[in-house]
Amino acid sequence: MLISPPFLPAPTAGESDEAYLSRAMLCGKPGDGFFPISFDLNWHGGTHLKAPTEAGHVLPVRAIADGTLAYFREAAPVDTSPDAPLNYGGWTDNGCVVLRHETEIGEGSSSKVVFYSIYMHLSKITVKDLKKGMQIYRKETLGNAGKIYGADHKIHFEIISDDSQVKKLIGRTERELEYQTASGRKDSCWGDMYFYLPPEIIGYTDHPASWVDSNNASSRAVRPTEDLFVRMSYGQGQCNLSTYTLEGECIGEQEESKDFEFELYEEAIKRYPRCASAGYELLRFGRVLGPDALAPANAAHWRKIALPDGPAWFDLNGSTVTCFSDADFPHWQGWKLIDDDTDEDSHCQSPYLRSLLKLDEDPLFPPSRSFLEISKKPDLKYAPVKPEEEHVYSKAYRIKQHNKDILETDSSQKKLNRCIFKFPSEWGKNDFNTRYGWLQQESELGPAMPKGDYEELKAHQESMAFWEDAGLADIGAKHWHFPPKDFIETFRKCSWLSTEELTQCIPRSFIGEDHKSKILYRASIPYSRASDRAASIKVSLNKVMRKYLIVTKQRMSQFVANGLVESGFFSQFAELGRGKDKKYKDWYGRGIIQITHEENYVKYFKHRGRGVTNAAQNIAWRDKVETEAYDQAESAGFWWAKNRANKTSDPSAANITWQVDVCEDYNWKTHQCNASLKSENRLSNPTLDLVGRHVNTGKPTTTIRMNGLPERRDTFTNVQAVLSDLLYTSPQAGELPGPTPSFIKRQKQ
Repeated sequence: MLISPPFLPAPTAGESDEAYLSRAMLCGKPGDGFFPISFDLNWHGGTHLKAPTEAGHVLPVRAIADGTLAYFREAAPVDTSPDAPLNYGGWTDNGCVVLRHETEIGEGSSSKVVFYSIYMHLSKITVKDLKKGMQIYRKETLGNAGKIYGADHKIHFEIISDDSQVKKLIGRTERELEYQTASGRKDSCWGDMYFYLPPEIIGYTDHPASWVDSNNASSRAVRPTEDLFVRMSYGQGQCNLSTYTLEGECIGEQEESKDFEFELYEEAIKRYPRCASAGYELLRFGRVLGPDALAPANAAHWRKIALPDGPAWFDLNGSTVTCFSDADFPHWQGWKLIDDDTDEDSHCQSPYLRSLLKLDEDPLFPPSRSFLEISKKPDLKYAPVKPEEEHVYSKAYRIKQHNKDILETDSSQKKLNRCIFKFPSEWGKNDFNTRYGWLQQESELGPAMPKGDYEELKAHQESMAFWEDAGLADIGAKHWHFPPKDFIETFRKCSWLSTEELTQCIPRSFIGEDHKSKILYRASIPYSRASDRAASIKVSLNKVMRKYLIVTKQRMSQFVANGLVESGFFSQFAELGRGKDKKYKDWYGRGIIQITHEENYVKYFKHRGRGVTNAAQNIAWRDKVETEAYDQAESAGFWWAKNRANKTSDPSAANITWQVDVCEDYNWKTHQCNASLKSENRLSNPTLDLVGRHVNTGKPTTTIRMNGLPERRDTFTNVQAVLSDLLYTSPQAGELPGPTPSFIKRQKQ
């Protein structure tokens, strides 16, 4: 899944994803478009977003992911007359777009997911040639943010899914994750890893002399007194281990040695020499997900873990330790499914939520406060109430103020940030009385709403409603509502590419170079052919990128772009010429990033825990690097990790313009151009050039001219445009920046 926020400000060098999303998604606060409830405890299925400004311009609304147009409605003309339904407390735009997203977050049918995104209160829809069911790509402009109750440049943004999709999306249907008896899912495993440390596990003062030994002769240091959880995070060369309680409180941080992530290949060899490949996975995931077997089978996974009384060494592969990832949406990180509001109205009556926030406590006489404590508080009045102050001391007023005070606290907002709620859509037209009829009766929030006010509210809501008109076939009116910002932030950690996303990475056209004449020519790959190639390699490629921490968009762009060029765009997994007249002969280059020379193949076999004394077996394994999808990808991942290519890839550099002279009519027989060369501008990237040299020559700083430089640059530009959040200047004056450069075509299907 590739996903981005609905507003895309320009990324800043060195900025964390959390910081970027905070700039991109200026979310509504309690009482002003907050998710999931209002001060009067009405369910609110999304969040209000304020469009950011950049260089004095308000940013447009963009699609968060690839999808199809499920519904659209152009905004009604502005009508500020007092009785206009949309002029309710100020003008509100009702332009709306709903996208249906069908994508993948892992391997197999259980990881194929469907969800919807809703963009409400658009003042204008800018999609050309609107048609229901049309393809919309991530980053494409949908329209302009409009007004909400007179406030400019705002939208209501919502992410929803049906019952059938919740388990696929988060791995369960229960409120909290069952963590004590089994580890999390393997078909979808990404982001940070988590380990459950039960109270019976023992921590030691040091690790054993042999890393694989589960028996530890050092002194016992500690045994947890409660359930604890360790989060293992890799990034920017480092590995951090954070310790949490079940309530989500962080009680310790431990950082591994400098460059631990970049040196994970060497660390795996040191700790698990009999099968470094499986050992690498144990260090990366906390368990083995791939086909290579851990040796010995019960090898330990020792890590130093921070605790309040000091660090201790624990075996994270112990029999009572369970392991999870962000794909399991652990509740100790705040993720909970809440569906206990069983009626069909809009009033939040979820016992769990009300208990979580203590909404049902009387603000003057809460059970958490003693009578002695209450008597000393200034809010307890002994003097008779003045008539003009009676409303202040009414129960309804106290409850409203109590709700407001609770929801405005950071602690309450944090508790709600990652809760997923099931309740009816607020966009239905035919069920208004069912959802809002409670307003016509006296309630905890005060007297019944006057009939005239109720009818005005009904007219206003119906002028924005669309659910019945949309006719969304695979989701009911009562469905699951995800916290929009945290949904996007979490799934941005999912680096699994769907077939369609990987197909887009294979360029429809690119500039190539004839190695003999050095003339540049234009080449193309039809969408259907690219799709077939992507489908055949997708699972293996994703598994290998996930394993070797090629999970940031920067690293993925470098790996996929170079792998495409090296493998003939996933069509040629063997070196041209097959070693003819080369000193390495039959041990020619194979795989996505082609391993060459017998000694390098042997290192690869040893990495995977294979004995290398049988020459015939070595040849059979060698040939599989050309013919078997997993070997094609795993051999490339092995090379990438062994050569610390993540470190070479990480520096972020701005693209620069590169002028090329291209032959439009090239004669491959004579190696000559039959027409005049055409000059045009393409894009180049300094980091890509370093990584390309690293892949092609083995040394990123070499001055040797690399093969296929034009193809690498064009392919990287294509892959980067598909994977990243970058936008590109349009050649047409006055047009908004586009999701890809003008010379890149994704070909809508």
